[in-house]
Parts: sequence; structure tokens; C-alpha cells
Amino acid sequence: MNEKTASISDLWVGINLRCTFRRCFDDRLVEQWETIVRLVSTVELKDEEDRLIWQLNASGRYSSHSLYGVVNFGGIKHVFTPAVWKIHIPPRVHFFLWLLSKNKILTRDNLALRQKVDDKSCVFCEEKETVNHLFFECVVAKLIW
Repeated sequence: MNEKTASISDLWVGINLRCTFRRCFDDRLVEQWETIVRLVSTVELKDEEDRLIWQLNASGRYSSHSLYGVVNFGGIKHVFTPAVWKIHIPPRVHFFLWLLSKNKILTRDNLALRQKVDDKSCVFCEEKETVNHLFFECVVAKLIW
């Protein structure tokens, strides 16, 4: 691109990005460029100063508590355990949800805390088997859910 130091607001004119390139593009690069233009067209430019917004809590401000939750629980918020017991479901499902909320389901990573486990990978996809992986991230689990 010839306008190396220009900002988006300098180049954005209505619905087009006004910039020139030094070389020709192949079809793959043209497609990537069109994707960028579509993404940029969704951005609303304002005459305000940019600011950082922490997406991991409702206030938009950083807190070590919110970061701790993501690092230790993969962004999964704890289920309010007393609420689990108020749901009208069979007792064995109550117990299972309680174990799930306490990260006590016997996935391979939890079993490894109790005994030697040679293979900690998921039987379906070979990723490390954790509660989060098994119920939310595994490609097979996503198909089942």
C-alpha cells in the first residue's frame, strides 16, 4: 500500500477505502482485501478519543478478579450452586450439575490429580481432556449438543 502512514479515517470516504497499491493482487489477496473492506465498513467512526474497554466484566474496566476467572476457568462463570438444587430435574442430574459446577467430573485431567494417567487426551479429538473441553470445546461434543 502506498499510504503507509495514513489512518483509516484519512482513507475512508463514504463507503470506500481510498488507497493505492504498488503491485497486482491474485484472487486470494483480492478476496482478503474485500473482507477487510467489509469489516471496516461496519465500524462507525466518531470524533472521540479511542479508549480501551475490558471485555471480561460488565463495567468495561480491568480487574484482577475477571482475569483470574478467565485464566483459571476458561471464561466459564460459576453456576450459582444453590440455583442448581431448585431446578425440577431428577436427583442424579442435580448431583451431576453440582459436580460440574465444582469441576469434580472425572475427566482425565481430574483423574490425573488422583492417580497416574498416561494419556490425558480426549478420546474423540486428542486435545487435553478437561471439563471445559469435554462440554464446550470438543468438536464431537459440539455436534452432540
